[in-house]
Order: sequence, then C-alpha cells, then structure tokens
Amino acid sequence: MSDLPPRELDDGCPELAPKQLQELQHDGSILSIAVSDKYIFVGTSTGEIAVWSLGSYQLVQTIQAHKRSVLCLFLTDDYKYLLSSACEPIINVWCPKTFTRLYEIYSTYDVGDVFSAVYSSQRDAIYIGTQTQYIQWISLKDPARRASQDSANHPEKRQHRFFDSRAVGGTSTPRRTEDHYSLIPPAQTVLEIDSGAVRQFAHFGWVFCMAIAKGPSVLVDPDEEVLVSGGGDGTIKLWKLSDQGTEYGDDEVVGDIEELMVLGEDDAESVMAIEIDGSFLYAGKLRGIIELWDIDTQQKLRVIKAHEGNVNTLKMSFGLLWSAATGGSASVSSISLYFLRFCLTICRSTARYTTDEIRTAHHRL
Repeated sequence: MSDLPPRELDDGCPELAPKQLQELQHDGSILSIAVSDKYIFVGTSTGEIAVWSLGSYQLVQTIQAHKRSVLCLFLTDDYKYLLSSACEPIINVWCPKTFTRLYEIYSTYDVGDVFSAVYSSQRDAIYIGTQTQYIQWISLKDPARRASQDSANHPEKRQHRFFDSRAVGGTSTPRRTEDHYSLIPPAQTVLEIDSGAVRQFAHFGWVFCMAIAKGPSVLVDPDEEVLVSGGGDGTIKLWKLSDQGTEYGDDEVVGDIEELMVLGEDDAESVMAIEIDGSFLYAGKLRGIIELWDIDTQQKLRVIKAHEGNVNTLKMSFGLLWSAATGGSASVSSISLYFLRFCLTICRSTARYTTDEIRTAHHRL
C-alpha cells in the first residue's frame, strides 16, 4: 500500500462563521425545497408551497397545493415543471414561472402517501414512489390517460376499504373536510395513471426517494436516463426506462421499468435520500449514516457517520456533499478526489483489496 497518492492539502477553514444573508420563515414546518433561477420553493406541513424571490428574498406567493404535508418538491432542469407530492395520493405538476397548476395526477390504486416524484425529460414521463412500496409512472403526452374532473376513479370519489368501512349498524364516519381544501386551485388537466403502469413491491419498504441520472452505469448508454430509487428495506435500485409497454388486459401500457442492479442489503436500514455524482452514488440512511457507492463496480467505498439523526436530504455542490438530518443538524463533507481515484483504480482493475483495506488506505491519506 506504499504507492498510495499523497494526502490532499487543506487550504484552511476560516475561524469565523459565515455571515447570514437572509432568513425566510413560514408558520409550518419546512419539509421540502427546490430552487430555480428566480424563486425559492418550499413545501410545508400545512400543505402549502411558499414562493420567495431569489433576488429580493420577498415572499411572492403562497399556494395551497395539497390537503396535507408536502413531502417532495422536484424542479426539472429546464425549469419547465415543478412536481409536488404529499401525505395523500395526489401528485401535482406546476408551472414554476406562473404558479399555475398544470396537472393533477392520481393512481387507481390506494397508494397512501407519495414520498417521491421525479420527471424524465427524454420520455416526458413522471415516476412516483409510494407508501405501498410501488413505483408507478405516467406519460404527460399520453391522451388516453386524461380523465374528467369528477371521475369515479378519483381518490376523493372512491370508497376506501378501511377509512370508509361501515361500523355495526351500517353507520360510517364522514370524510374530514377543512376550509383550506377549497383553496387548492383547479388543475388544467387531470391524468389517471394506468393500472398496468406499476412495479409492485419495487422495494420491500416505503419508496422514500428517487432520482433520474443520465448514464450512471456502463450497463446503459452515456446519454440514457436511468431511474434510481431508495427504499425502507435498505436497498438502492437502478431501473432501466423503456418506452415500450406490456400488455395489460385489453390495452398496452405506455412505458415500463426493468431492474438493472441492487446496491445494499435488505436489512431495513432505510434509504432516506440519494444523490448521484457521475458514477458515484451517495445514500443517506438512518442514524446519520451516509454511504458512498461506485455504481459500475457495485462496491461500497466508504461509510460516513455525519449526523446523530436520520439523513433526510443530500446535495452534491461545489465539490462538497451537503447533508441535513432530523434533529436540526446540517453537515458538509469533503470527499478526497485522490481517494476516489484510488478506489476506482483498485476496484475496477484488480480485486486484491478488501473494503476494510480501502478504509485503512483512506485513513492514511
């Protein structure tokens, strides 16, 4: 191990804390965030999306987007769509410039909460991860998926097998209604996910997080989009996206997903957040653990204890890994480029070093 690369020099860290530029506040808890070139969008526990100007930090608009807590906000790279999902079976697609509700999307299944939603620009399709361990998808350009505003298949119209069940004597509890429900703007278009556009038990746990990555593995073309998902079972899965569907009943489903690989073990150490940087994948897990994976070799390169609480969000930016966890802590991790190159070299060319030896090498850097 004497041929290890030299330790990367540290330029030093200022002793003074960075100056706070602005503080934005909301009455509810902030559960999700997305930033465009003009606005800061936050999803709250009150079902609202609050919009602040990135230039002036003034509150621009507050949108009653959902009935319950907004769990996920996803902004497309070209700022064409803003996706939102919540503790309910409704997914919304917004215009991030005019704040118009373009699409309301729902599944014909009782999927519970929708924890994650992402958009594939190559297929103009949305993929969702649900509480029922499903991954479902829908093409925004498929005219066959359009539904009427008062469709009997809508979750608000359907009879729920548990919550709408009748007690002895035939009585049932009326559905809960709140004043702010009426503030949700109507959607221009309502889409119903095809009953065959589903991968049941994609994970054996809730599908907490998803991402779309372009060419992260040698198993796909460099410009090909891949769906990455993390679940409550502790595994990370890569899915190949297809335009070709499968026969389901009398109709053909638009699109499909095919499992490419599985990273991690089915140990119920939930994957709460994922971030992809080239062929490297970072996974935020329970009890403050962040894992670093090489997708091509399917090797776990490093395990970082970054927090005490569960790691709920990750972001790779400025060459640093930013993370935040339950309990209110945030962390910035610097991953040595020399170490990553060393790991890639020994993992992809030889198999003579074990994971423990790689960790020992890192401590020497």
